[in-house]
Amino acid sequence: MSYSLNINAFRFNAQTDFLPYYKQYKIEADENAQLLDVLNLIKKQDKSFSFSNNDFLAVRINRISVYIHTPIRIIIEKLGTTNLRFEPLSEFRAINDLDMDTSDFESKIEPLKPFIKEKMDEECYRELISYYYISPSLEFEREYFGDSFLLFAIFLIKKYPENKDEILKIIADEDYGIWLYVPYRNLIITSQNAITVEENIAELKREILRHVPNTNSVTKREAKRVQNLNF
Repeated sequence: MSYSLNINAFRFNAQTDFLPYYKQYKIEADENAQLLDVLNLIKKQDKSFSFSNNDFLAVRINRISVYIHTPIRIIIEKLGTTNLRFEPLSEFRAINDLDMDTSDFESKIEPLKPFIKEKMDEECYRELISYYYISPSLEFEREYFGDSFLLFAIFLIKKYPENKDEILKIIADEDYGIWLYVPYRNLIITSQNAITVEENIAELKREILRHVPNTNSVTKREAKRVQNLNF
């Protein structure tokens, strides 16, 4: 069995294009093909087409975020169509079609670097890249630390509990921290993980209010609100 895909792909080269546009491709994909295979088939048909080979950087398909190793069969079942619109996770960060400039994501780790002790710690952060770009919070505040930052903070707290309070104070930042988090459920295949993200962020907020409630005006207000609710 194979799938006949009608793909409308986002095209933009930051060096030559003033505005992005979309180009149509008809692709025949085997039932066992992954999204990465489909991207390579487009590349074979159009050598100018570009995308990232980062296993952890998803592609947005019909406004749903999809990892590149997701089976195309699952994508079609989830979306209910073979008419697919391919876009980068962030059009604002697009540099060449689906490939993105991710330096903003890389820079956000800086406040937590003092708590990183092993190379694998930083690699863990990079695996969370898609969680950064799918966050709705970035749409209204580009300086937001990012959902990936919060998830990485959880990782560091569990691994190095002696730094817990200091890490909680950082992520409790009243301007760009955890209080800007907005729940979402748009990672295909990993919707259960999205639920876990929400649960983890909720627990992180509770930990802030338990251990560092006086960090700033926002945490004080939230601590007072929760106290009133429990009264």
